[in-house]
Amino acid sequence: MKTRFSHIAYAMLMTGLVACGGEKPADKPKVDEKEAQEVKENLEKVLTDVPKPSELPYQIQKTGAPFDEKIPNAPANVEKYKTTNFKAALNLGVYACDIGYVAVHKKVQNAIDYINAATQLGDKLSLSSSLDAKVKERFEKNIKDTDSLTAIINEAIGKSDKYLKDNDQAENAALVFAGIFTEGLYIATQIVDSYPDDELPKDIKNQILVDMVQIITKQDKPLNDLIKALKTLKKSDDVGKLITQLEDLAGVYKKLDIDKKVKENRGDLILTDETIKGITAKVKEIRASIVG
Repeated sequence: MKTRFSHIAYAMLMTGLVACGGEKPADKPKVDEKEAQEVKENLEKVLTDVPKPSELPYQIQKTGAPFDEKIPNAPANVEKYKTTNFKAALNLGVYACDIGYVAVHKKVQNAIDYINAATQLGDKLSLSSSLDAKVKERFEKNIKDTDSLTAIINEAIGKSDKYLKDNDQAENAALVFAGIFTEGLYIATQIVDSYPDDELPKDIKNQILVDMVQIITKQDKPLNDLIKALKTLKKSDDVGKLITQLEDLAGVYKKLDIDKKVKENRGDLILTDETIKGITAKVKEIRASIVG
């Protein structure tokens, strides 16, 4: 099984739900076509590293880690993110990714609450007036069946192509991606970081977590592509701060030097390397600034 991150798929699910579920806004802000094209191309580079949506849920299941209600961002916080489009877009991505986490643990009501929160942020961004009722109904009915849920997500991804390729929505798309990337990496690092130390011998624990750790260590390329996409946006203070934070994270990845360790047959050090803790800490910091 490939070890690429599938958190973007959940935002694609939600952008598919909100972008395809209602009418388009009558008036859209005009953006520079060259800038929009650069954003689109860099986001498509991120997408080339994305596997089927089922990967992260199944990797979570394989770890046997119990559901931790403290990991996802509470849907009750949604009101805080309606103040600006910047906050709304980032946290639409966060909530979209959280849907996947609660769904894999079969938390039906939690997932519905997250769908409703994401819908509100979609409304704030004028992506649609409401969720597609049929898609939402299918999602709710199949939330306990991971395979069926994956099929619904895949279908929604296909429907959301037009949204991602719509130049007029390039800025919102880039920020949604940033929210997904951060939340997906946050979930993965928290699962590894909080995995019980006293239940299993260290070597067995490491074997269970190896796939999740590999997912974490493979995020340097999509991270750099995301940074490039964000740099093509108009430079507001908010966007500039986010870019700086993500560049700091990229620096931590560079120190990890995962390719060199694998070539030197030192891949076992990845599980215990202090740099993994550095990634965990930096992601937690970025995520706190997004959801705070």
